[in-house]
Amino acid sequence: MSLFEAAAAYLRLHEPWSDAVDPMESASDSAATAGTLLGPPPIALSVDELVGTERTQPLLDALRPHMLAMSWRQNPTYTDDWFLRRYAYCELLGPTGLVPHDAVSVGLLYLAAGTFYLPHAHPAEEAYHLLAGDSEWQAGSAALTWRSPGDRMEHPSGVAHSMHSGSTPMLALYVWRGDLATPARFVSA
Repeated sequence: MSLFEAAAAYLRLHEPWSDAVDPMESASDSAATAGTLLGPPPIALSVDELVGTERTQPLLDALRPHMLAMSWRQNPTYTDDWFLRRYAYCELLGPTGLVPHDAVSVGLLYLAAGTFYLPHAHPAEEAYHLLAGDSEWQAGSAALTWRSPGDRMEHPSGVAHSMHSGSTPMLALYVWRGDLATPARFVSA
């Protein structure tokens, strides 16, 4: 199964925002090939340490061979050196994605083991699907909650949220809708 077929299949089963699934179903690995080899990731990705579940493993298996060649990047509004050595994202589909799309963004978020992603917010509404690595998540004033691969978390527009990866790296599939142009910014807790 190709990378985009696997992502579309996962979203079709687990993502209620159907507007995110349709463009993934029409994407193809060959359309993304030219955009994938843009140099090394900005951090060392521990691809072999990603541990999923029966639910997430098919997508992890499709992603793993491509992860080191994907166009990983970092949010230009973030400046903390420690965090930047431990965080990266890759937009698979979206305005600057491997496959261009202007209405939805689908991508991957990677956090090295033991990384705290400070509270941040953005105008886009967002859903995360945790693919690998247990982690703690918090949105708004809700309690910090442990999540496991296969869990889905949703963040409405403008709501501050944070996550903390556990003893293994964390990989999550994200879906953004709405304002895709305005990046996330750290917010005070």
